[in-house]
Amino acid sequence: MVRLTKRSFSSAAGYVQQTVIPTYHFQKSLMRLPVPKLDDTLNRYLLAVEPVVSPEQFKDTQREVESFRKSLGPQLHEALVARDKASPETSYINKWWFEMYVRDRQPVAINVNPQIKIKDDPNPAKNIQNQRAASLIASSVRFFLTLRDKQLVPDIFHTKPQHSKTEMFDTVMKYLPESISFYGAAAVGAYPLDMSQYKNLFQSTRIPRVGEDVLQVFPDSKHVVVQYGSDFYTFDVLTPNGGMVPDAEILANIDAILAQPKNVSQNGLGLMTTLGRDEWAKARTHLLESRTNAASIKDIDSALFMVTLEHESPETDRDISRTFLHGNGSNHWFDKSFQLIIAANGKASVNFEHSWGDGVAVLRYLNEMYMDSVKHNPLPQGEFKKSPKSLSWDLSESTKATLTNAKSTFDAWTKRLLVEAVETPVTKAIGTKYSIGTDGVMQMAIQLAHFRLHGHFVSTYESASTAAFKHGRTETIRSCTNEAVAFCKAMQNSSASASDQAAALRTAVKKHSELTKNGVMGQGCDRHLYGLRKMAEIQGLDTPALFKLPSYDIMSHIILSTSTLSSPHLDGGSFGPVNKDCYGIGYGIEAIGSMFQLASYRTDLPDLRDLLAKSVVDIEKILQETNTK
Repeated sequence: MVRLTKRSFSSAAGYVQQTVIPTYHFQKSLMRLPVPKLDDTLNRYLLAVEPVVSPEQFKDTQREVESFRKSLGPQLHEALVARDKASPETSYINKWWFEMYVRDRQPVAINVNPQIKIKDDPNPAKNIQNQRAASLIASSVRFFLTLRDKQLVPDIFHTKPQHSKTEMFDTVMKYLPESISFYGAAAVGAYPLDMSQYKNLFQSTRIPRVGEDVLQVFPDSKHVVVQYGSDFYTFDVLTPNGGMVPDAEILANIDAILAQPKNVSQNGLGLMTTLGRDEWAKARTHLLESRTNAASIKDIDSALFMVTLEHESPETDRDISRTFLHGNGSNHWFDKSFQLIIAANGKASVNFEHSWGDGVAVLRYLNEMYMDSVKHNPLPQGEFKKSPKSLSWDLSESTKATLTNAKSTFDAWTKRLLVEAVETPVTKAIGTKYSIGTDGVMQMAIQLAHFRLHGHFVSTYESASTAAFKHGRTETIRSCTNEAVAFCKAMQNSSASASDQAAALRTAVKKHSELTKNGVMGQGCDRHLYGLRKMAEIQGLDTPALFKLPSYDIMSHIILSTSTLSSPHLDGGSFGPVNKDCYGIGYGIEAIGSMFQLASYRTDLPDLRDLLAKSVVDIEKILQETNTK
């Protein structure tokens, strides 16, 4: 978790905070993501494979792993290490990981973009749509200015805050040369994190191209684009000299947009971003043949960020998740780095495109934006210097047909998608009360629920951030372990005692904690194996037999795709399944309880939902029964 050093707020300067240590001060001296040892990766892979394949498939995997270890593996590993040494400015996985996203031809909606819900404002008067939208836009702009002017406190993981969260630490670090600043911070238990992804958070968009998309940044933009129904509007949030317009002016623009007729029956251009990337690229090329369309597309591409004034008023957790994850397609623009969505009832979320970065930068933005927004009173009625501009479109019959087909496809797609949510009374206090890892508890609940539903174990993905390293992205935590299998079987064994079940749980959670630590330190197996396979491809070699086995296909076909985030300012998030067999499981455990937000094309999703709630409660029960404190 990122801990922030002491800040001073400066609303006069338009910042959410001001830092002593320059924002990117540690970037040059960050540690590089290590390429794991080949033997370690292969041994970890075997441990990850064993629980989810048949005994015969595992024997085949063992055979090919040993063959790879003795033959082609060392050659590919050495080539990967040499490639990594030749690019000291980045990590060995960064370029390939970005290319994996932008070369994927699937639609980014649901398949790529997650959503994260923002908590309601504690002031009820600010949870009206116009007030909430203006408040969150204004605070987002203040965060942008803070980042642009390098006033954002660097991301630092503080292990000894009594030494590093001090004015002396800030002063010393400020004057320490950038080339060694990381090591100075680490000497007192403070570990700076990679912040390279922040440069694509604002004024950024993913642009479709046939075969491979591109990411483009527009450093001079000063406006936002607002979607209301099928219509688009734009207004400036920065002055010509780069300052911020008054908050009341932002509210006046929002009020002017909401005063327009609500066009929700027409197919909006946002539907284009729900298409497969090649189809969208071709449709975009046709759109740009019109000067009118080209000007409107440029306004969208170059905006600081997108805003959606959602016409629906979702109330249940399930409806909120569905509305913010995909909406009706017309009023989202999934290509933008992020879109701020405010529902008619004031509920709010951010939906973000994933190629440019992971959750670290988005989570920091959301936390800072929320903390800034709740400091301010409801905004007074204001006046704008000029009314918001409506974006115009010149739509050919071909484009209209494309939109009609996109809408039909999108509606059928989202109808197949099941979305569920469930809360439980189990809180994060379970961790301190019973001296057990809370994330491990939630992951074991997921394994147990799936085992209770299906009676077998499957390929599981949990995301681990490698932001501790320069240009780190993510690593996979393979949460389905032999220890997790033993725990699930103990829970389903009527002759097993509560103490046996609790012991199996603790062993499984301890193993999960070990895997998590390995993951964040770049010591998983998935990214290294991916790199080795890419090196074989680069060298023109046949795909190694290890990667042709059924077991490799099983491991690559994720059934349980899981991710968590923890923040007192957010209500969790959700994301789509990565294939037709997958369950997408976003989860969180906080002081007030825990929640799972689910999405899948599988019709048994409601059964999994119920079993997840039961499994978490059952886990707490065995901990209670065996507590000796």
